[in-house]
Amino acid sequence: MLPRLANFARNTSGAVAPLFAVGLIAFVGAGALAWDISRGYAMRAELEAAVDAAALAGATQLDGQSDAISRATTAAQGALVQNSKRMGNTYESNVITASSGDTIQYLTDLTSRTVTTDSTKAQFIEITLAPRPMGLIMGALLGLGAFNGSAHAVAGYGSAICKVPPMMICNPQETATSTTWDPSVLIGHAVVLTPAPSAGAFAPGQFGFLTVNSSNSAALIKDALGRFPPLSECYGETVTPAGGNIASADDFINMRFDVYANGLNSQINDAAYAPAMNTIIGVKAAAGSSSCNPTVTSPSNDCSSTTALAGGAMGLPRDCDQGVAAGTGSGVWNAKQYFNTNHPGLTSDPSTYVPSVPAGATTTGWAYYGPNGTGGAITPTRYQVYKWELAILSNQIPNPGGAAFGQGQAGSSGTADFAKPQCNTKGAQTDPDRRTISVVVLNCKADGIKAQHGGPVIGYVDLFLLGPIAKAPDPAAQILFGEFIGATTDTSAVGKETRFYSVRLYE
Repeated sequence: MLPRLANFARNTSGAVAPLFAVGLIAFVGAGALAWDISRGYAMRAELEAAVDAAALAGATQLDGQSDAISRATTAAQGALVQNSKRMGNTYESNVITASSGDTIQYLTDLTSRTVTTDSTKAQFIEITLAPRPMGLIMGALLGLGAFNGSAHAVAGYGSAICKVPPMMICNPQETATSTTWDPSVLIGHAVVLTPAPSAGAFAPGQFGFLTVNSSNSAALIKDALGRFPPLSECYGETVTPAGGNIASADDFINMRFDVYANGLNSQINDAAYAPAMNTIIGVKAAAGSSSCNPTVTSPSNDCSSTTALAGGAMGLPRDCDQGVAAGTGSGVWNAKQYFNTNHPGLTSDPSTYVPSVPAGATTTGWAYYGPNGTGGAITPTRYQVYKWELAILSNQIPNPGGAAFGQGQAGSSGTADFAKPQCNTKGAQTDPDRRTISVVVLNCKADGIKAQHGGPVIGYVDLFLLGPIAKAPDPAAQILFGEFIGATTDTSAVGKETRFYSVRLYE
């Protein structure tokens, strides 16, 4: 027996078994830990996907309307998307609910992260999930608590304008103490936009040009001012002004009025540089090519007389006694003289005249042709009159008479210019009309806007161009005169073709 015991004592063939038994505990523990970690990552990914989708759904409703926040909250809580959670201790058919303890709040911006309850100011939705617990296998063995997973997301409702000239204006309502921007009170008011400074900061009411495709190239900018559609990118949350004033840029803007000066004769036969359908500016010009480069002056501000002007044509004027300093006028313009000159005998008071509208129209009077003037501006606005004249030119309504319009449609030379273009007749671009543009609005003082130093966009506004930009020695040379139509929206004069919306996840 003794030899057998000795042999057993010396036998090592089973020595690994106890070591394996001890190691197996470690292997099982590591597997359990890996399982816990993978489940934790899976739950976190599930929660992050849910909160991202909820934030994007909520952001689609932040359109500035009075009920935007309530719609956004409902959308985030499952009205537009439902996000189930399968990991964790409990199954949730929809993660974001009103009773889960999750936080949904709205921000005005991402810099100060100011929280707002005002639907008109809410630009971003921020969602923070309350922690969701998940029991742990290894944690139970070690006496550890459950894993808590959470998620956070911020999304915003973004917009941009595309297919527009690369132009910006400084908020004319901005003061040293206020950055208010409310275009609704400016409808029908003429705006005087002075050129951008060669250096230094912009001032309220001034206008400037924007970079095109991230380039400061004067050639690209000028071409984008005259071409349709402009070969430029969309302008969204921030923009960069081009450097200083751009020589001869006004010639490219003036093509919209059938004026082709300083070597732009080749564009006369190019449909991409076609003018508006109605280009009356009140100057004497013969038919054909000789009318392509007339001498133009700035729109008049004289309201001392309502007597018809000699020559039978008058361009749309700026506001009464409005100077050439940047800013907005009263909205009161010499409508009586304009009608007596261009539509003689039609009415003694344009404000009480009821214009014809196309057959089948559901709106009557001047309101059919655009928004009525606000904040003291008279109705009809210049833009309404222009749209009414377009209806005459396109034969949507009968021509009620008028020397300029009768002569213009006949296309014969005379003492006045023409309603219809005489130089580039390759087909006027109509949608949007070449005399209506949408421009970017910036708070130039508050945000320190200057050449090649941009900032956040506070809005977009539709402008109606009163006339071409005059040349020296006109005292108002190189100043752009327009009239506010209203904010650029997806149904406005320009925005219906150029305004685009998107939602974006920021965090």
